[in-house]
Amino acid sequence: MDLYQVLELTHNADAAAIRAAYRTLAKRYHPDVSELPDAHARFIAITEAYEVLGDPQARERYDHTQASPSPKRASAATEARYARDTQARQRSARTKAEEYVRMPYEQFDADVFDSVAAYVVPKMLGCFGIGLLATLGLIVLLVLASQVEGLGRPLAVLAAMGFIPGIVYASMLFDEWHNRRQIERKRRSR
Repeated sequence: MDLYQVLELTHNADAAAIRAAYRTLAKRYHPDVSELPDAHARFIAITEAYEVLGDPQARERYDHTQASPSPKRASAATEARYARDTQARQRSARTKAEEYVRMPYEQFDADVFDSVAAYVVPKMLGCFGIGLLATLGLIVLLVLASQVEGLGRPLAVLAAMGFIPGIVYASMLFDEWHNRRQIERKRRSR
């Protein structure tokens, strides 16, 4: 079976194209959203193909077998070993796909396609925003303190001493809030 054809790709496809094709086809054939009578079998097949082609090492091995449309070939003994590796990977993927079939599509999409960046970027932006607001607050405080004679220097020292711990504390609060929000989002999608 040509795994590239299952994902509607050529053997020249890059990793991003493979991931995009899997996401598109999974959205089309996941039994939770598809009305097609063969949706279950097609979803299993595309998941098997993705598990092989989505892993660079497994893809390289598959590309050296006769099943692949790639012109690369290995020696007969090596090709037989690669073919067995590919089949084992597909069996493992079939088990994983059966789990995915039982999930609602939204949970499958979140579990498989949510990236680390989708989790980390909001946290980084939140912490950056907190730091920016704290810096602006410190500047305003220092400007006001410089206007009051005699209080400028002591107030500036106190403000600077509380600046970094304040940012750290506010960032921790934001992080806890973000984690609770992510847990609630996953709980709602189930």
